[in-house]
Amino acid sequence: MNALGKLKKTTSLSELAILLGYKPKALSYILYKIPSGNKYTEFTIPKNNGGTRRIKAPVDQLKTLQKRLAELLNKCFKEICITSKHKRSLSHGFRENHSILTNANEHKHKRHVFNIDLQDFFPSINFGRVRGFLIKNAHFELDQKVATVIAQIACHDNELPQGSPCSPIISNLIGHLLDIRMANLAKKAKCTYSRYADDLTFSTNRKEFPERIAIKKNGYDNEWVSGKALKKEIEKVGFTINEGKTSLQHKTARQIATGLIVNKKLNIKREYYKQARSMCYALFQSDQFYIGGKRISAPAISENAKKSELSSSNTEILFTLWISL
Repeated sequence: MNALGKLKKTTSLSELAILLGYKPKALSYILYKIPSGNKYTEFTIPKNNGGTRRIKAPVDQLKTLQKRLAELLNKCFKEICITSKHKRSLSHGFRENHSILTNANEHKHKRHVFNIDLQDFFPSINFGRVRGFLIKNAHFELDQKVATVIAQIACHDNELPQGSPCSPIISNLIGHLLDIRMANLAKKAKCTYSRYADDLTFSTNRKEFPERIAIKKNGYDNEWVSGKALKKEIEKVGFTINEGKTSLQHKTARQIATGLIVNKKLNIKREYYKQARSMCYALFQSDQFYIGGKRISAPAISENAKKSELSSSNTEILFTLWISL
């Protein structure tokens, strides 16, 4: 029996515990005996574009449990994709064989590229949404007790914590409802759609960008906001657009999707290349480099790596450092 079939046949905490490789008492202890305030360590990290991101890192016992749940749900998601026979992927974040590269590739060589960002993506997915999805979704239709336990494993303070191993897969499962609506809207507007986590991208070769997706901001020539139809469809599935992070780029200017240039071929920004090159040089000279003025000490590097030429062909090193920005 496949993973989804086994999960659907599960009807109690005890059966779910066994499916996840736990004794029922051990699972109950993690969920109900560890005080809520002791389950996570909270801290913030800086965002690339300013501001901070709040991270909730689970303690080791809970983290291991969440990893096993994530593995199970990922298997279920793969099985659903196979049986549904999807022709192309709509979401590219947190998935095997998917990345910012596969996402950006969907929008190469287009006349217009429009990007939007969802506000508080993980926190907007609360306990009730996770539980309700697992009960009502046609692919899952889980027992209510089992759906409740899974939501208890996954959620903290009534939200999906950013830092939990199972938050990405659950956000993709629930986000698929959004993807279906966005794909249908994009099809009507003759656009291509894709999503990477909370980043949504629409592109088209139409002469004028469709107003149902984006419109010019009142009083501005080069600033765009989401169209009424787009905003309505996103809000229907419980998400909100961050209007401060919308942008529409014409082919005569630099077009970006998930941080990559997509005008004619996939490429990194020149600024990132120069910064990565500088970081590589510092790394090879002193085994340390700087990010945002902060010194980062690197592990010992082999002599062969130190002797590598810094050139555009050395993409593996450049991309490794670039992703760490």
